[in-house]
Amino acid sequence: MTTEHETEGDAERVVGKPVGAIISGLAVVRALHQAQRPQRASEVARETGLHRGTAFNILRTLQREGLVAYNERDQTYSIGIMVLELAHGVLRTSGLLDVIRPEMFSLAERVGVTVALAKVEKSYDLVLLDFVGGGFRVDSYFSVGRRSPRFSGASGLVMAAFSGASPELIESAYGQTEWFRQPSFEEYVERIKTTKSRGFALDPGDRRSGLTQIAVPIFSQAGPLALVLTAANFSYTMNEQKIAEVAEAMLAFSDRISPELGRLRLD
Repeated sequence: MTTEHETEGDAERVVGKPVGAIISGLAVVRALHQAQRPQRASEVARETGLHRGTAFNILRTLQREGLVAYNERDQTYSIGIMVLELAHGVLRTSGLLDVIRPEMFSLAERVGVTVALAKVEKSYDLVLLDFVGGGFRVDSYFSVGRRSPRFSGASGLVMAAFSGASPELIESAYGQTEWFRQPSFEEYVERIKTTKSRGFALDPGDRRSGLTQIAVPIFSQAGPLALVLTAANFSYTMNEQKIAEVAEAMLAFSDRISPELGRLRLD
């Protein structure tokens, strides 16, 4: 039976019937993406709930199309390089490369920091879209497409302060967040209040040892939090005066970019 959802205004419009083969294929891709190591076909089948033969055929098809890589020695599968090409296509067609990236380069070079931009998901997670380096060069902290733990570090404080997440959700998720030195929840609540009052969040090295991070919200014209911009540098370079300089430049960046979000495709 055909699935049809017709709605008015800004509501989502869905027409058509889901294709089972595509849903299964995407389940396989997600399983490989979420795995901590390359997977055998039997492991993918178990993770996705697919019949082993079905999982094997999907994996071989995806391998032939370049989306999955196969290690013959270990007989394991992993995400293929072509996925990076697709990610670049997302950046190119979304407008990020044309609209926001030049501004990120300018900000990074002007105040001498590494700048990262993340998209706010409905799950209250953050997905890294892009980053440019003007400060430290330890890029292992940033990789495009990486999903950040909820409510940790400076970007997590911005989420807690401006995303509309309930206090109950923040508190329940807080114990599962990743920190080098995790503040008490009471201290964290005070940081949320400070973030709301001054418009930016500061993490002095609690998230990553020796790395100070500043984050600001970027709101869509409709109001909701859409993006989070984070700047980072080694803590020994970030005295009080430098933090104030970086925060001021980032808040100005947010004010300039917010009206431009209507030109971007970030879904």
